[in-house]
Amino acid sequence: MDATAVVNTVLTIDMNNFIKGALNGLSDADVAKQPSDQCNSIGWTLWHATRVEDGIIANISGKPQVWMEGSWHQKFGMEANPANLGIGDSLEQVAAFKPTAANLQSYAEAVREKTLACLNTLTPADLDRDLAPPGGGDTRKVEAWLAVILLDHMHHSGQVCYIRGYLTGKGWFPR
Repeated sequence: MDATAVVNTVLTIDMNNFIKGALNGLSDADVAKQPSDQCNSIGWTLWHATRVEDGIIANISGKPQVWMEGSWHQKFGMEANPANLGIGDSLEQVAAFKPTAANLQSYAEAVREKTLACLNTLTPADLDRDLAPPGGGDTRKVEAWLAVILLDHMHHSGQVCYIRGYLTGKGWFPR
């Protein structure tokens, strides 16, 4: 199995078992609830992970982010700012973020669809290509950017499942 197939498999498992499972049966109030005012909600955590994936894949593919292309920013009541990936948000911004469970899942699915399509086009030479982050900065190989997506989703998916269990008392793994 090549590197893109591994990334594809991990992200597909993440979507089908963790993201969809964690959101299953939750209300909009559930996804916006913070365990404390110092913690991120399920909604903010999943939105952030999806925004990071969207930004990286747009940068790799050279195509617009789903955030703007699909008018997701409007559905979330936010500005069409491609640089807003939820990195460095204040506690006030996290608390003010009130997404719907349906929008979270649909945006995550739309981004994942674009990600998988992009992965299917990448060659070994593409993976070895140097790529700067949007807005400039230190370059990384495309394969390293894919690793960032995997790492971001793996730890944030775990957080989402943990928060779900904490809020609902129904265990960490959504079934």
